[in-house]
Amino acid sequence: MQTSSTHWLDVMHSNGIRVTSAELMYYRNKVAAFQRHQRLQPPKSQTGAILSKHKGRGMEFDEVRHYQAGDDVRSIDWRVTARTGTPHTKLYREERERPVMVIVDLGPTLQFGTQLLVKSVQACHLAAALGWLAISRNDRIGGLISSGQDHREVRPQGRQHGMMRLVQALVEQQHRSNDSPTQATQTLDDLIQRTQQVARPGTIVHCISDWLTASNDTFDRLLAIRRHCQLHAYQLTDPFELDMPLPAASNPLAITDGQQSPLVMDTQQRNAYLEAMQTKQAELQQHFQQLGVRPQRVDAGQALEQQWAEVMR
Repeated sequence: MQTSSTHWLDVMHSNGIRVTSAELMYYRNKVAAFQRHQRLQPPKSQTGAILSKHKGRGMEFDEVRHYQAGDDVRSIDWRVTARTGTPHTKLYREERERPVMVIVDLGPTLQFGTQLLVKSVQACHLAAALGWLAISRNDRIGGLISSGQDHREVRPQGRQHGMMRLVQALVEQQHRSNDSPTQATQTLDDLIQRTQQVARPGTIVHCISDWLTASNDTFDRLLAIRRHCQLHAYQLTDPFELDMPLPAASNPLAITDGQQSPLVMDTQQRNAYLEAMQTKQAELQQHFQQLGVRPQRVDAGQALEQQWAEVMR
């Protein structure tokens, strides 16, 4: 591990393996810096619970008008329709105080790291940074955090209360996943399916995962979410996964969780792994292109604040 990485861990009071609430609270003081690279920041005159002129499925009733082709049948005002004899639709005005949900996959494949942090810890850092940005805009923050065994739901709430509940859920679920990675029963698709059920139209949805266990069903569900929500995707990676060093003949690579016997890889196995990983990355790129979403790659081997401009590009 590099000296700079060691120093950063000391500053964060982190071991890089088990996330702490102090690490996630750190990003509260970084909001001003992050906002310079943050695309979702509304103009100052539009912060808070200000209603826009855009009409859609929101919380604030606006008016009733004649039904038009393409209107959601769930918005039909049946009382006015019965009284007038012609179909009428309820219209709503979108609230500026938008719900924001961070969807965080902390499953077994994210319990891996070779330099600064394991991927699950970096995923929590990213979720916390996005959360602090949300409440700085007076949005409501919530999320779904999966340990791979179960998930915690945090309903979107405003101000510090919503953020503190999210921080607590991130820490608890990351510890749960880190302690028992082999007991995973919940898949990434399960998590996205639940997101599809709870994300209300107009919600800003941030999906954080390494996407290594994503299936075709996962992307079908993401497409359904994208039709009604503002969807952003982030891919957690580790430098070792994308460019595994070439093992020396006298010193083969050894991978271990610190408890089980090391898995020793020779050059042939290393090359086979990298080929499989490249194929997987190509498949993911194709899926996201079809989805119309550009995933932002986040490196677990580097401090989040050092890559923030790139993350939000």
